[in-house]
Amino acid sequence: MAILAAVTLSSCAATGPAADLPEIPQRDTVSGDYLKALHAYRSSDLGAAAQNFGAVLAADPGNPGLTQRTFLARISDGRTADALDMASDLVAQQNGYAFGRLVLALAAMKDGDFAAARGQLEALEESRLTQILRPLLLAWVEAGSGNWAATEKHLDAIRKQGGFALLADLHAGYIASLKGDFEALDKSFRSALSALDRPPARLRIGAALHYAKAGHGTAAREILAGGDLTDQNKDALAAALAAAEAGGPAKGLVSSATDGVAEAMFDIASALQRDRGSEIALIYAQLALYMRPDFPLARLLVGEILDDRNRHADALEIYRGIGRDSIYHLMAGLRTAAALDAEGERAAALSVLRDLARTYPDNGTVLVRLADTLRSDEAWDEAIAAYDGAFEKLGPAANDDWTLYYTRGIALERAKRWERAEADFLKALELSPEQPYVMNYLGYSWVEQGINLKEAQSLIERAVRQRPNDGYIVDSLGWVLYRTGQHREAVTHLERAVQLRPGDAVINDHLGDAYWRVGRRLEATYQWRRSLEMNPEPDLASEIERKLSEGLVTDGAPTTPGNG
Repeated sequence: MAILAAVTLSSCAATGPAADLPEIPQRDTVSGDYLKALHAYRSSDLGAAAQNFGAVLAADPGNPGLTQRTFLARISDGRTADALDMASDLVAQQNGYAFGRLVLALAAMKDGDFAAARGQLEALEESRLTQILRPLLLAWVEAGSGNWAATEKHLDAIRKQGGFALLADLHAGYIASLKGDFEALDKSFRSALSALDRPPARLRIGAALHYAKAGHGTAAREILAGGDLTDQNKDALAAALAAAEAGGPAKGLVSSATDGVAEAMFDIASALQRDRGSEIALIYAQLALYMRPDFPLARLLVGEILDDRNRHADALEIYRGIGRDSIYHLMAGLRTAAALDAEGERAAALSVLRDLARTYPDNGTVLVRLADTLRSDEAWDEAIAAYDGAFEKLGPAANDDWTLYYTRGIALERAKRWERAEADFLKALELSPEQPYVMNYLGYSWVEQGINLKEAQSLIERAVRQRPNDGYIVDSLGWVLYRTGQHREAVTHLERAVQLRPGDAVINDHLGDAYWRVGRRLEATYQWRRSLEMNPEPDLASEIERKLSEGLVTDGAPTTPGNG
């Protein structure tokens, strides 16, 4: 508290004429740097955190806690080379600090000093994570040293852990490729591919490239043909495949022990991120990039973690490092658009998506993303055109996707093309009969048009049973009851909807209408005034002003815009 008080006092602005006060030199205090560093770290502003922890450490060199925080902040910020000098001190100060040993081992491998790397890894303190990480990295140490038999011993140790056979098989395939042992490569990759019903693109691409390098191009293409590659740059993939077949360097190949270690760090980071361990996942992903700076999947993972922390501007810098010639350029472009949109830069996001649509004219996934973003921008006609294009490009896959019918239906309904919109909603329900959001949207749309009210009420009641705490769906039930003259029942549901969504102008307006119908006129005007304070759409605002001036007509209820 004393530190906080001192910082607060030092930042207070002076009052009165400047000439009446002596000049006070301004400087950052150590305590201020420390507080700024903590705030930056907790806000995921990793560059500022590393800088401020470093400033504090310079004032208090040798402080173990500060050294560790600065070390981790630098790695998290992608400045592993800057953290290297601190690793030896940390290991000496903190009884073999594990992250310090790990970084020293990686640096030794990067320099080709496999004996030093082996020593650091063997000295790693035992933990759940090192039970997998240590044998995996030691396998690559032995591969780099040409001790092929020893690699198998370490990979077998991973298999014995249970649940990690796929990881061991994947890296056994990479190591077999370095060794030039096609039989072992084929056995390992086939085992890895058969372990999953739908092997991810990364696994299939990695296997295919190494088959091509071994001179088995036909098998490589069969592997690629067996799954979805819609998020990949197929031109870059074809170029990499051709380069691998020609025996030259190809993007995506694991061509050295250093590459293999980068893959290992990426695999660990991916597993940690799936468990939402983003802080340590980010460290491992950055270490993967330290070992292999041109590793696009590691860049994508770092960007994903930063996006999860709402550090979208930092994520954008990461995505920009994935060039047009990368297999993962398309994926990076889609992530870039999402990050820009999250930053409130909708126009820039749409520009990126339009560029991607021109660059990948046969890719339906890009058109879906473009359509979704246009819909969010209320550019209904453009969104509909993009959705139509997506259906054409995706073909049979789109015909089984209820979400595409639903989202296009929304754009069609808002563009007042009801006949097509209704057909899309009905098709979405055919594909997913109990989907609550489709039932709600279709039911609410019928209510607004005053048609199929009995069916609408049934749909919305089914939706409420599935989503009883969704304010929009509860509002729809209240509104269908209101429109069918069940005003007292409507009040009960609309009051709950306002509790669930207190800041929604439409729901507050609906409750005002229901209050008026049951004779609660003062409460009705209060709800309408609340709705006006929430910046409703112009048509709704005009209708509310009329109701505040004239009240509700005695027969029928006014029409108000839907929730969308």
